Amino acid sequence: MTVETAKSARPAETSSTLAIGFVLLSGLLYVFGYSLSKTLVNTYGLTALQVTFLRCALVLAVSLAAMPWPASGVTWARLLRPQRAWEQRAAAAALVASNVLAVLAYSMMPVTAASALGFTAPLLLTALGGLVLRERISLGRGLGAALGFTGMLLIVRPDVSAASLGIAASLGAATAYAGYQLLVRRLRAVASSVDTAMQVALVGVVLLAVTMIWFWRAIGLEAFGVVALFTLVQTAALASIAAALRRSEASRLAPWQFFGLIWAMLMDAVMFAAWPSIGSLAGGALIVAGGLLAQGGLARMRLPR
Repeated sequence: MTVETAKSARPAETSSTLAIGFVLLSGLLYVFGYSLSKTLVNTYGLTALQVTFLRCALVLAVSLAAMPWPASGVTWARLLRPQRAWEQRAAAAALVASNVLAVLAYSMMPVTAASALGFTAPLLLTALGGLVLRERISLGRGLGAALGFTGMLLIVRPDVSAASLGIAASLGAATAYAGYQLLVRRLRAVASSVDTAMQVALVGVVLLAVTMIWFWRAIGLEAFGVVALFTLVQTAALASIAAALRRSEASRLAPWQFFGLIWAMLMDAVMFAAWPSIGSLAGGALIVAGGLLAQGGLARMRLPR
């Protein structure tokens, strides 16, 4: 490798490392956020549609309040007439659908079971990254995703007796989330994290406003505080995954999304004194191995597109 080649490779390696960091951060934030959503539904009696609507309404309100400050980057043009508007709004609709279905699934099923089914998204992302985005899927990436999925099953051991509606909601959320990530990757040249957050907020409010006639529940001050925290955490997770997808290929990042289950194990241990089993620790090791394998290892061995 020449000196010039080595120098040009360093920014790409730095960008890829930063992208992985954003994926790991988004996993932590999503785990915490959906734990809050489960509390909102099961403890405070809100509906999944209401939780998502309130999140979108709060983000939209903050976006509108930030418009007078040029440094925020929020403008009426970016909100109402974004570049490649249909694609941006399709991505937003996919995320809104994923959020509603995920909140519903977590409220109906144990967190571990909902997580098990929800983490089919990285496998879908790996496959669709090659089919839709024409990314070249190395054997390492494919095996990395498979290792991550195996590790996930070792950790959560999904309960086959879970409610059918909860299973369908969780799988639907995973599918919609994979579609959202594909679209964000396609839009990386024209849409920033601010654009993505604004469009999700706008589309969510428009799509869900009418449903509030039937699915609105009374909300107290304490519950509203939890909603605000949920909104902050989920928006930060959204910004993190969008930042990751602008820096690296979707199929390369997919195995690292399984790391969210390791965050879940750590949170269980710290917050609820629920220590992981040997099988769970082995699953965590497989997840890390899968992520590392996706970064290199067998990168020269290509699978057909």
